[in-house]
Amino acid sequence: MKSLVPFLAPVLGLATAAAVLAQTTPAPSPAPPSVPPPGVTPVKLTDPPQVLTLTLPADNPFGANVEVPASAPPKLTFNEFVVSAPLFGMMRVDKTGKVTQSRRVRDPIPSLAADTKKSLDRWVFDPARRGGQPVDTWSSVRVDLAISVRPPKIDQFTMTPVTPSSSIPAPLEWGADSSWYDNLKPAAVSDGAVAVEAVDTLANPKKAPWYADSFKGPFSCRLWVKVSAAGRIEKVVPIQISDPVLIAYFRHELPTVAVKPARVKGQAADSWNELAMSGTVGYSIELKQIFNLRKTLGG
Repeated sequence: MKSLVPFLAPVLGLATAAAVLAQTTPAPSPAPPSVPPPGVTPVKLTDPPQVLTLTLPADNPFGANVEVPASAPPKLTFNEFVVSAPLFGMMRVDKTGKVTQSRRVRDPIPSLAADTKKSLDRWVFDPARRGGQPVDTWSSVRVDLAISVRPPKIDQFTMTPVTPSSSIPAPLEWGADSSWYDNLKPAAVSDGAVAVEAVDTLANPKKAPWYADSFKGPFSCRLWVKVSAAGRIEKVVPIQISDPVLIAYFRHELPTVAVKPARVKGQAADSWNELAMSGTVGYSIELKQIFNLRKTLGG
């Protein structure tokens, strides 16, 4: 085929003639795959896995070097505010409807733990039934509370700026009640009671006295707060708090406090700060509703 190039070159040109012949020349046959000798197992070569190395930032990403830190007024004053919060509990109810044990599983007011348990221990039920017969069971309940938080008296408070060298504390794990319940795995029952998921008819409260109806006593909290350049507390992250009900209270009340913003390069700037408070607080609590739950609560 190469001998045709001189013949076609005057007509098509040398480069074009060579290209035409290249397209008509059959491609060489692929080399037959190599076959290993008998008794030899071929080894498959693979690239080693790649391990991605991550490093944490050396500086606290919430911190800033401020020339003038944000500052709260010398005296913090708050208002009364009603917080709606549920309490989740379990009671072992025998065949007669009597409570023999109780547990507070998720309690927004641990300061009243003794009175809350006293209340649950004194409830009276129509017993649960399976196959038409009364059975022992662990009854799971959600108790909806209306908690009127009176203005706390602040004895001590500090607001410290978060800097790039500040350590990041673990936040208090107290998310939304609905998310907590939805993600909760049912606890196993191993004391002879019938699991609430297995009964035909739930134990139903007939009498539900509530002794945890008021509180006045000490409180303390540590919060990380974001103060905007406009002097407003925009975000509140709880780090430590004596009663979780105060998270909702302070998230409602702190944005009403006038705060002087931090200054960076002579200008007002956003900043994160740790706010620590302690003092005395009072609650008035009203039981609003009781719900039977079809899940054996953990805890």
